[in-house]
Amino acid sequence: MKRNTIIALGSSALMSLSLIAGAATIASADTSVEEAQAFLAAPGSISAAINAAETSTGGKAMSADFEEDGANAGMYEVEVVMPDGTTSEHLVNPADNSVTVAPEDNDDEDHHDKDEDHDKNEKN
Repeated sequence: MKRNTIIALGSSALMSLSLIAGAATIASADTSVEEAQAFLAAPGSISAAINAAETSTGGKAMSADFEEDGANAGMYEVEVVMPDGTTSEHLVNPADNSVTVAPEDNDDEDHHDKDEDHDKNEKN
C-alpha cells in the first residue's frame, strides 16, 4: 500500500512540475503569430540550415535563429564555433541552403563603447 502511495505521489509531483515548466515556457515565448507564420511558410528547415552552415564552414553550430524582419528576413542566422575557438555568424538561405557570412552586427559594439565612454566620464 505504501509503495503505491509513494508512486502515485511521485507521479503527481512530476506531472505538476511538467505543467509548471510548460506554462513558463509559453509565458516567456516572445514569438508573434506573424513571426510563427513566416517561419512555417519558409522552405527548408532549421536543421537543414544548421547542417549547411556546419558543412560549409567546418565548424559546429552553437545557435540558430530565423530572421523574421530586416534585410535578412526569411533567412536563418547560424552562429558557428570553429575548431580554433573563434565564432562567426552565417546566413543560410532556406530555399537552396546557400551559406554566406553574416554582416557584422555593430549594435553591441557601439553600445559597449558608449558604456565605456560613460564610465570614463564618471571617473573624471
